[in-house]
Parts: sequence; C-alpha cells; structure tokens
Amino acid sequence: MIELRIVPLGPARFGTRNVASPAVASRDDVWIAPPPSTVLGALGDLLGVQARCPQGVGNPTQAAEEALTALADQLGIRRMWGPLVKIGDKVGIPAMDFAAFPDGSAKKFDKKTRIGLALTEQKAARPGHLYRATYLYTKNVAYIYYIDGLTVIKPTAVRLGGEGRSALVEAVETDFKLPERVSGTAVLMTPLLMPDGEVPPCLRPKGALKLDAKECIAKPDERVKVLQWGLGFSDVCRERRPMYPALPPGTLVEAHDCPPTVGHMARLGYGALHPYNTQP
Repeated sequence: MIELRIVPLGPARFGTRNVASPAVASRDDVWIAPPPSTVLGALGDLLGVQARCPQGVGNPTQAAEEALTALADQLGIRRMWGPLVKIGDKVGIPAMDFAAFPDGSAKKFDKKTRIGLALTEQKAARPGHLYRATYLYTKNVAYIYYIDGLTVIKPTAVRLGGEGRSALVEAVETDFKLPERVSGTAVLMTPLLMPDGEVPPCLRPKGALKLDAKECIAKPDERVKVLQWGLGFSDVCRERRPMYPALPPGTLVEAHDCPPTVGHMARLGYGALHPYNTQP
C-alpha cells in the first residue's frame, strides 16, 4: 500500500461544480480537499501518463468516466481511499469547509474570493466573461490518500487544483491496511456520486456533520443534503467533465457491511467511508 501525501504550496482551489455560463458570474463552490479526479490528473501529469480524451461521439459522460478509469489503469492504481486531513499533529476527516477530528474538535478553512475577467488577445476585457475564484487558506495542512498499486514518488511539486495552483506530493510505502468492510455509523470522506439518484443498498443516510463555529466543534445534524458535484476540468482534453447528484463529504451514513468505497466510480476513490468518531 502507498501513502500519498499532498501539501498545498500556498492557497488552494478545489472546485466542486462547473460554471453555469461564461456570461454569468456564477456561484463558485469549493471543497477543502483535492477530490480523486484531481489527484489522478496530477499523478498522470507527474508520471508522464496522459488521459485519453473523449472523441466527441457516443455518450460524453461515459467517455469521460472511461478516460479517468483508463488513466488509473495506466498508473497501475487498483484502489484509492481518503483523503484524510492532517493539520499539525491532528488527523481528521474533510467535510465541505472544515475538518472534523475524532475528539469532536474541528478546523474551519478560511476562504478568500478573487474577481477576474477573461482577456482578449489584445489584453482587453472579454465581454461577458466575468468570473469569481475562491481560494482556501489554512496553515500546516496535508492531505493523505492511501492507494493500492501506485509507485513510490520522491517529493515533487505538481500542478494541483484550479487557477494554476500547485502542491508538493510524495508517495511512500506504508503498512496501513484499509478496512475490508465497514458497518455502523460512518462518514463520507469523498462525495457519493449518484447518477441515478440512488444510494447503494448497504447505506442509509443519517444526516451530516455541522460546524458549531462558536465552539469550533463538529456536531451531527439530521438534515441530509444532496449537491451537484463535478469531476473537474481536464487540462489535457480542455473540457469540463460531467456533474452528478451526490452526497457530499461529511455526510453521516449507517453502513451495513459495506466495502470501504461504495457507489459510482468507487474504485477511483469516490464514496470513501470512515467509521465515525474513530482515530484515522
């Protein structure tokens, strides 16, 4: 098993949805951690493995999924699980805008927004191309994925996330073992993609982790939220990947003998489960 460590070099941006239109200053939603598709793209770029681009025929959604799966195959990746969030000496689980730790404490990530304009070749503002980019700030943060089949990687700076951001990545051998099955209350570490709107039979949504900002603790909330979650932008193919209804990271579920990753594109790390209130 390989432990992949990711340390952002400055503010990071991990978008969760596509911009509705270049003519509209749309809402810019971000997550505090790099999703599996972003990590796969960065590893492919680092190791010289290029994603196969859809050819514009057939089902574009299926083609994009097949391209990501083919990239994982070329990298030798058989399974991904994570990400855990390490801040200083504490290791926790990412919700949407905060990390939750087993002792009940939490760390909210700061956000800053930049407004920009696309430019023409003459360096003038392109009409109707106003956009907003949100950046996440926190100190001493690292993300950890556990990957079966990846090669060892020496510490290397790579492009990771939107707006040309970068991170230091390192992959080392570890004796960590994934849980074979998960039962009881668990937390989603990555979005559970639901293209058909259905939850896997072994899961029952229970609510979500909610941040009590005053006390800086993570509390269970009975409300369940479904988001539209995108697989990001392909720099190689220069196009947006598809979006899906999804239960977001930080969702609490009741698991009944589930594998450690469940649902659509589980092999690539989506639908990753961690037992609730246990040490990562």
